[in-house]
Amino acid sequence: MKIINKILIAEDELLIAKVLRMQFEKLGFWVENVTDADETFNKVKQMKPDVIILDVHLKNKTSGIEAGRKIREAGIDTPIIFTTGYSYDNIMLLINDIGNSKVLSKPIEFEHLLKAINQ
Repeated sequence: MKIINKILIAEDELLIAKVLRMQFEKLGFWVENVTDADETFNKVKQMKPDVIILDVHLKNKTSGIEAGRKIREAGIDTPIIFTTGYSYDNIMLLINDIGNSKVLSKPIEFEHLLKAINQ
């Protein structure tokens, strides 16, 4: 089983990003935050995270789903946990071609997110 050390959080709601970062850092993870799709792709290439927590709707009207596709097209298979406040079923249809990913609906309990990461 791979040990998770580095987490990239792509979230445009700064309070959510800050709270998640603090919770993960308390557990010893190294965490980076970004707010839009372009930053996400660039940070994934630079940081090489062990897992990506990726909001479906990001800053500057950018799409986490498109960022996920771009990451896969670049040959990067890092696990992606998509987060959304929108319909779970609709999002599942949109990401079904993005392998090694799952979706969690907001509001997300930290314990559920941690469980998803450890799977």
